[in-house]
Amino acid sequence: MDLQEAQSAFESAFNAQQHGREGLNVAAQVSGGTFQVSVRFQDVDTERGFDVVAEPLASEHRSGEQLGQEVAEVVKRELMYGQLPARDEQGDFRRIVV
Repeated sequence: MDLQEAQSAFESAFNAQQHGREGLNVAAQVSGGTFQVSVRFQDVDTERGFDVVAEPLASEHRSGEQLGQEVAEVVKRELMYGQLPARDEQGDFRRIVV
């Protein structure tokens, strides 16, 4: 699977200006066999956010474009909840695997 294609599809399907809020930072990156989108927002008292991670298997039957669109839908859905989650007890952001 072409993860660069997944990143391009994500960037086409998700527009932080349109789907996000002021001060929202959305960063998509490909590293090795992983496509990750980090969503962060600096609240008054703490940084909030979550990570969406895709580590596709060679046996998967979806294209990079499909993966990018699926990740965009997850990010949009999470942003609809309003307040983003804070870090957990270990200092990590919530991780959503697609």
